Amino acid sequence: MTTELMQQQISELNQKVDLLLEYITEQRQKRQVWDDLADDLYRVGNDAFKTAVKEFDNRGVELDMDQVKMMIFSFLKNIETFNTLLTMLQSVTDFAKDASPIVKEIIIDLTYEMDRLEKAGVFDSLKTILQNISNPQFLQTVANITSVLNNTKPDEKLDNKSLFKIMKEMRSPEVRRGLSYGLRIVKELSK
Repeated sequence: MTTELMQQQISELNQKVDLLLEYITEQRQKRQVWDDLADDLYRVGNDAFKTAVKEFDNRGVELDMDQVKMMIFSFLKNIETFNTLLTMLQSVTDFAKDASPIVKEIIIDLTYEMDRLEKAGVFDSLKTILQNISNPQFLQTVANITSVLNNTKPDEKLDNKSLFKIMKEMRSPEVRRGLSYGLRIVKELSK
């Protein structure tokens, strides 16, 4: 029985040794992968650094390594801010995707409304108004009208005239000219 017990213990030890050897082999492979990765990154980084230095030298750019270190430290210190910024950017992108059909519908509706306004002659009217507004004579006339309206206030004594006095004032050339002009405007507006 002792031989069997010893044989069993040796078997268990062999299994444990096999497990340890497997674990050691796995660790060696992982370490080899990391070593290869570090070696590759070193080569790529070194090559990129040399290329960057060469490009900076060709373009006359001088870098202060202390400032570069401070920038890297600042970046690392604010990594949470960059994560928040990226999250916000993702949200804006998602919003743009979600809002795209709505914006498209608004543009289509706006196009139809603009077409309707154009057919109704609104744009031609606006064009005429803008042309008139830029006309100095029109602006002077508007200025005169607003000045007269501002300066001429209703007055009980002056405005309480008999029909005879009104007819008498219609004889003056200014009143006749003003009435004629007003009638002409009314006639044109009714067209």
